[in-house]
Amino acid sequence: MVKSTTMGSEHDGRIFVAGDVHLGADNADAGAFDDFLDTIRRETTGRDRFVLLGDVWDLVRRDPFGCAFETSETITRIKRLSERIPVHSVLGNHDACLSNLDVDRYDVQFHDQHVLESGGERIRFCHGQSFDAFHSEALSNYLSGPGDRGDIDPTRGRKDPVVAKGREVLQGAKRHLRTAVGALQGRDEVAPVAFPRRERRAHAYLETIPEDKLVFGHTHAPYVHPDNVVANPGSWKTTAPVHNTYLVIEDGNIELFRHRAAGVNEPLPDASVVRNAGAGRGHSSA
Repeated sequence: MVKSTTMGSEHDGRIFVAGDVHLGADNADAGAFDDFLDTIRRETTGRDRFVLLGDVWDLVRRDPFGCAFETSETITRIKRLSERIPVHSVLGNHDACLSNLDVDRYDVQFHDQHVLESGGERIRFCHGQSFDAFHSEALSNYLSGPGDRGDIDPTRGRKDPVVAKGREVLQGAKRHLRTAVGALQGRDEVAPVAFPRRERRAHAYLETIPEDKLVFGHTHAPYVHPDNVVANPGSWKTTAPVHNTYLVIEDGNIELFRHRAAGVNEPLPDASVVRNAGAGRGHSSA
């Protein structure tokens, strides 16, 4: 399996990043993702790049053959996009079995991690399951193999917004508590954003690697760190409070957007983990 690879600085265009589409799952917005790929292909230039950040297919819930058969149109779109710009694919925990593909037979290569440059900044891309304390690599590799298991979540995604709201309330309470303690100590300031545990692990991981910035997925919670050094593109599952989101990196700067079918994509707030769609000006490029 390929570990970490680096693309040099011969490209100075944009880097589009999307992941956690979970194609094959009932709550994957496959139509919106197909529209997004079409938009990218129409409007991108040869200097741009595209990163698929893992869990593009949900091979834990679905048999790989059945999933590929049902999503053949999406696969065709990705292949057509790769003929126009470089497409880099990172493995997730739900599509880990794709590492077993014969690269001599199929013109595709999956990476555990990938490194690209933008505006002189080196950026590491990984799926991010290692930041999840409950993740088991051995279990993911087993579950994402042959066999159609159906929806392994008994709530069929209904738990997702409840869990997200719980995390939002907890982090907000922590932030208010820090602000209150600061006021008692005579500090007239608002406490900084309180990030959830998995995001904090990602931030700590950045301190241990040689790259300047880190982009990861897995949590389905889109955000850009206030210092613009860590980001998550979010997911394309309709059960996520905010979904159909992606990142655009240009000259080293990371921005978060939400794809709209009308073709005008919506900038989203970047100061904290996004839980609700933010208002903002639209733009016509992908």
